[in-house]
Amino acid sequence: MIKAEVSLYPAISEEVNELTGLSNQFLHEHALDYDVRTSQLSFDTTIIGDADHVWTAIRRLFQDNHDRGNDVVMIATLFKED
Repeated sequence: MIKAEVSLYPAISEEVNELTGLSNQFLHEHALDYDVRTSQLSFDTTIIGDADHVWTAIRRLFQDNHDRGNDVVMIATLFKED
């Protein structure tokens, strides 16, 4: 199990509220624990689960925003969960 703290920041002038998170279906299918927080500057998430599923979620989070035309900067911090 790993825990990822992920922050997405608009790269240019997009609004944070235009950024998208992961669907409930995706989270359920991958058995992930997920928490979302937003601020004026960033979209922040915590994702906990099996390492392969967490990496898939991080990739999906970035790709979904890219596919919607959102230019983002992503910063991720990973921890091993016991």
